[in-house]
Parts: sequence; C-alpha cells; structure tokens
Amino acid sequence: MFSALICAAVGLTPGTSLEQTIPEDWKVDPIRGPVDMGLTDPSLIGAIDVHLHVDPDAPGTGGVIRAIDVFDAARIAMARGMRGFVFKTQDAGSAAGAYLVRKHLSPTFEIYGRTASNYATGGINVAALEHYTQIKGGWGRIFEMPTRDSITATTRPGSMEPQALAQNRPWMIMMPPETPPYIAVSKNGQLLPEVVKHLIGVMAKIQDGGQQWPHGASDRPRDARGAFAVGPRRACSGSQRAAHAPRRHSLVARNGQARAFAELTASGIYKTAAGRKMAAGVIRKIGAEHLIVSTDCGQTNNVYPTDCLVLAARALRAEGVTQRELDLMYKVNPAKLLRLAPPEDLVMAPTASLR
Repeated sequence: MFSALICAAVGLTPGTSLEQTIPEDWKVDPIRGPVDMGLTDPSLIGAIDVHLHVDPDAPGTGGVIRAIDVFDAARIAMARGMRGFVFKTQDAGSAAGAYLVRKHLSPTFEIYGRTASNYATGGINVAALEHYTQIKGGWGRIFEMPTRDSITATTRPGSMEPQALAQNRPWMIMMPPETPPYIAVSKNGQLLPEVVKHLIGVMAKIQDGGQQWPHGASDRPRDARGAFAVGPRRACSGSQRAAHAPRRHSLVARNGQARAFAELTASGIYKTAAGRKMAAGVIRKIGAEHLIVSTDCGQTNNVYPTDCLVLAARALRAEGVTQRELDLMYKVNPAKLLRLAPPEDLVMAPTASLR
C-alpha cells in the first residue's frame, strides 16, 4: 500500500452527504476483469496517477494480466478530468507507449513511462537506463531499482519453491543454476558501489529534452524502495526511508533543495477498513504535503485506475482526511515530482455530476 520515490529530477470540497461508503461492485472477476464504474470525484479532476499497470505489458506477479491498454486508459482518464498518469512496464515499452499516446491521442495529456531494473532489463544496468532515456519523446520518466527481483521477492515463506517461482518468477527456473536469487542493491544498509558510482552517476549526467527520470526499489525488506529521476541539468541523489507501511518507495525531487515524497497506493486503501485506517494513520503521521497517492491498478484483479482513485478518496474522507489533503496527494505533489506547473495554474476539464 505504501511506497516512496527518489528523483533528481483546487480543491473542490464535496458535501459530507456524498457517497462515502465503499460499493460492493468493486469486486472483480480475475478472468472477466473490471467494469468501468464511471465514478467521479473532485479529487480526480487534475489528478496524476504515478503508478499504474496497463497493456502492452507482460503479465504481472501470479500471471495476472492487464485489464486495459494504455490508449483506453488515457481515454478514460481524460474523460474523468485527470491531468495524466505514469504507467509501468517491465521493459522499455512504457516510454514508447507514452510517445504514441501523445502523438495519436492527445499531445497535452501528461503521460509518462516507468520501468524497473529487474532481470528482464538486465538488473543494475546502465545500458538499459541509457536506452530508456533515449526513446523518442523523452517520456520514459521513472526508472526503478529491482522490484520483482529484489531480495523482498525471496524472503516470503515458500517464495523460492519451484511452484511459487513458476507462478510468480518463471524466468528464475530458466536461468543458469548459479544465477543469484535476487539482484542486490545494498549491503549492510549501504548502497553498493555499482549503484552509487555507476547507475546513479549516469542518471545525474543524462541530458535530454524530455526530463526523463529513473525510479528504484528496495533490496532489503525493510529498506525504502527508492525512485530515481534524471533530467536536463538535474542531478539525482539521496534515499528516503518511509515508516511503518507494508510497501515502500521513496521519491525525492531536487529543485534547489531536496523534497521527498512517500507513495500510498490506492489499491491498498479501498478494499478493506484496515487498509484505509493504516493509510489515514500514515497521512496523520507524515503529513499530506509529503505523500503521493497512486493506484498500482490496471490489472484484471483491480478496478480501473480512475475508479480506484475515487474509491480511495471516499475511503480516506471516511477516516477524516480533508479535501485539501487529497488535493495535495492526488494533484499538487505528483506535479511537483514531475516538474509540471502547479494545478492551480491549469484549466481543469469539466466533469460529470458526482456518482
């Protein structure tokens, strides 16, 4: 539910009588996939989701496929008044997808790509980073450290058993026997030299017109999953530990001084009372000005990303989170992370009446 990113790189107030309960129709058939519920909310207008999974991509953990492709996801997001999103693939395809959406659907919709340093891209791999940042358009914005192949993927009970690997990490069965079970990023709490001196160093030097940024993930279960971003004349540095949450990433935007954002995933908020209470507790403890709400949705076992954001907003309001806090986490902070103009300077698209 919780994550953080490291990068170098309006509120309308609904009445309290609006639907605050979580509808039962969010439950989806993993084979049929979700149905667009068409939910709208003031938090959705001008929002930027920095983490969703759409096609074209390979299936995710457990073989779960994507429920929607990037063109349809963008159409739905624009119809609901969203400003943009960052979608993740396990290769460089997200940067290409963002370019195609901007060219053939909307040049003003703020869509970017995100990928990771897993075995599929060669692990800690400067060549993969350089390639990703050179894809036409420069829209590959976030480059992650290992996620599916981090040490965290090996520490769950039974995770290295053949049956579990066949379901969640089938490539490991095909690798040579001497292949390490995970891609190391740190040792004894310190980043390894190849990460610090090489990958992060290259990130700091990459210059292009598209402000492309890399993102990272954790090497140890208790580490923050760091996201790194690179862009023109912008260095990336730092790491950020996020407290007391099951999933973590850290994002740091540098603009004279470092700003860190931790990421709460809406897919971990909307489904259960425990999830929304934990998220509300994190917001009270850390402060909305330091948080970003993304979805981690788009798969067949989740609702559509737009509906996910709405359901999470309703759930958080039920726990006392204000519209101002939601606007910070949905709109203001993602724009800061991506170095976009603040949302108050934008003309937001109109939206249908609340449902």
